[in-house]
Amino acid sequence: MLSGSTRLVGLLGRPVSHSLSPRMQNAAFAAAGLDWAYVALSVEPEQVEAGVAGLVALGFEGANVTIPHKTAVLAYCDELDAVAERCGSVNTLVVRGGRVLGSSTDGEAVVGAVEAEGARSLVLGTGGAALAVATALGDAGCASLCVAGRSPERAHALALRLRTLFPDRPVTADETWPAARGDADLVVNATPVRDDPLVELVGVRQVVDLAYRTDGGETALVAAARTAGCERVVDGLEVLLGQGAASFERWTGVAAPVEAMRAAVREVERPS
Repeated sequence: MLSGSTRLVGLLGRPVSHSLSPRMQNAAFAAAGLDWAYVALSVEPEQVEAGVAGLVALGFEGANVTIPHKTAVLAYCDELDAVAERCGSVNTLVVRGGRVLGSSTDGEAVVGAVEAEGARSLVLGTGGAALAVATALGDAGCASLCVAGRSPERAHALALRLRTLFPDRPVTADETWPAARGDADLVVNATPVRDDPLVELVGVRQVVDLAYRTDGGETALVAAARTAGCERVVDGLEVLLGQGAASFERWTGVAAPVEAMRAAVREVERPS
C-alpha cells in the first residue's frame, strides 16, 4: 500500500502499457521490504526533457527508460556512468541530490546470459538497446560484430561507432532486412519484433531475444531457436529480469530479490 513516505520509480517510454517492469519491480520492492513503488509513465518523444525534469521535481528516486527514448535521454542526464558513456545509450536513471545519473543495464543483462567471448555476433536493431548490447558484446571479447536494421543508414552509423570502439575486430553492417545470418553463431534481437524470427538460424549456437510476450508465450525467434536446436536460448523475460535486477540495485543499494522478480514475470496469466 502506498503511504506518504513511499519512494517512487518510473518507466519512461512510449508505449508502456504492455510492460511487465511495474509487475516485476513492485514484486521486488515487496520482497525486499521496501516502501517503494514503480509506475509506468507514457512520454511522447518531444516531452522527454520535461519527463526527466518531472522526475526530479516530483522527488522520484529514478526510472527505467525504454523505446524510443534510450538515446534521446542522454542529453538530459547530468552525468553518465562509464557504461552509458561508452555505449551511448541509457535505460536506467538514478536521481540523487537533484542530479540525474544515466546508466545502462541492457548489455550487462545479455552478456551475463551467453558465452560472448569468441562469438561471431549478429545484433538485430539499431536503437538504444542495440547500441548497448553490441558494445557489451565487444567489451566481452566477441570475435566479430555485425549489425542490421530496417534502415541501412542507421546500421552503417552504428557499425562506424563500433569500429571506433573495437578497431581490432571485424565490424560490419548488413544492408539486407531481414538480415542474412552470415557466419554468426550468436544472434541477438534488439528490436521489438515478436512475430517474425527475422533471420535463419542454421548454424547458430546462441540466441537472445530482448522482445517478449506479456502472456509468457514464445516469440517467433525464440520458437525458431528451440526448433533449430540452438544450444542456448535466452528469452526476453530473462533479459528483462537481468536488466531489471541491475537497475533495482542501482536505485536502492540493496541486492535484488531475483527469484521474486522471476516469479512475477513468469507466473503471468496464460490464455485459456
